[in-house]
Amino acid sequence: MAVLALAVALALTLAAGPAGASTILDYITFDAIDYLRWPEEPGRALTRDDLGVEFGTIECSFGEDLRGCPFGMDASAAFLPAGTRVYAVRGHATSFRLAAVWQDRIFLYQAWRNPRAKTGGDLWAIAGKVSVIHVQRGRPIGATPRSPSVIENPYSSLALLRILERAPTRREQPHAYGDPSYWLTFWLSDGTTLERPYYPEDGELMGGVVAGAEFRRILERYLK
Repeated sequence: MAVLALAVALALTLAAGPAGASTILDYITFDAIDYLRWPEEPGRALTRDDLGVEFGTIECSFGEDLRGCPFGMDASAAFLPAGTRVYAVRGHATSFRLAAVWQDRIFLYQAWRNPRAKTGGDLWAIAGKVSVIHVQRGRPIGATPRSPSVIENPYSSLALLRILERAPTRREQPHAYGDPSYWLTFWLSDGTTLERPYYPEDGELMGGVVAGAEFRRILERYLK
């Protein structure tokens, strides 16, 4: 199945989701958009005050019904059980962010892939909302201390964001866990974060955003 092939290609092992599974990406899908959650994302947790209108309800869970809930089905989830309510996040487009509430916990899901997104700005609506950008080599895992470089120069930050805003999207390339990558953390002004790996050999961020050579050159100034 598509989700298993992608999980193997990425070779990611995430922390246990709400249903206790730990072998596939923690995703939800609505209106053909796949949203992703990193369990160890460093930004602040969402509260009830962050929730907007009710957006939808999870109708099937891959963890509960592997055969009857294939990846890509509308209103499906990897781990969240059927019946979980999903909400808009205040201040953000629903095509970018959704929040699921399960057992009084709030889980933030952010756009991973959107077939209607033509640029990075279409996929991640973060223009004018980023306060600082961090970058480090490789993906931080679990309790491993983070060691990012802070992109303090406002001109460099602005250049990166402008490139992302205009960068074209394409069908996402599969990447193995050991492929060279840079881990980007975009700290938003509301204290939350968006994190995505960038693969310098392909010039691509996870999600199929093709940032190009200048994007890589700016990042490598700080990684040195």
